[in-house]
Amino acid sequence: MQFRGFRIAGAYPRRVARDEQLDELPKVTLAFLRRVEDLCPRRVAFEHQNRRGNRPAPGRWRVANQLTEHARLAHIELGLPSEAAFTPLPDLVPEERRVYDAAVHWYMQLFGDRAVRSVDGEELDEWETTIPELGVRLVGRAGLPVEDADDRAELRLLHVGGPAPDAADPLAPPEARFALLRQARWLAGRSVRLVHADLLYGGVVEHEVAADTALDDLRPWLRQRVDALRERIAHPLPRPGLECGRCRFVAGCNAHG
Repeated sequence: MQFRGFRIAGAYPRRVARDEQLDELPKVTLAFLRRVEDLCPRRVAFEHQNRRGNRPAPGRWRVANQLTEHARLAHIELGLPSEAAFTPLPDLVPEERRVYDAAVHWYMQLFGDRAVRSVDGEELDEWETTIPELGVRLVGRAGLPVEDADDRAELRLLHVGGPAPDAADPLAPPEARFALLRQARWLAGRSVRLVHADLLYGGVVEHEVAADTALDDLRPWLRQRVDALRERIAHPLPRPGLECGRCRFVAGCNAHG
């Protein structure tokens, strides 16, 4: 993925002493791009700088993560998905299992007639994309990339509830922008069917997007959001609030005595 014309002071990683490899680049997540101005500066700074903290509980995303992974496995080979591929892990509690079963039902209803194969390999990384010119890594899952028998690209953004996507603007939702930026190498020079699917209520919105044109629009936005992140952490003071309950860096935080 190429970004042209970026020169950001202090954004380039340092080299480790006695090691030719670059330090790990700072992390940028979808949450940072979506609403960094509302997040605790201390927490954002620590996560951005790849500081280690307490391991967060996985329950918040357990159903959605399993569903996405099982959908990927259902399309390892070109063909229609089979419900047999969707077998939840035994760690789901009964309420989560019912949500999972409902999501599988809607996945089969919405995508059961599309023969596709999931995409992986050198062009894709499941969890992160490096943006050297901005000195950051975009970290986090970015939809389910698939191709049909004619190698036409489709990017499925699978949700389990949440706000409805904008049916008029394919690039309005931050998760759509994040996914396109993360999958830029795979999508270079291609058109992609961008699909928002709510697997709790069965809602779906689809757009055909020219990837290169969309990315030209998204690169300035990404630069602006990274600038906003850096401004937010310039003075990384804690800001206590509801997010403290999910913060991995509560230990040692002055806001908690």
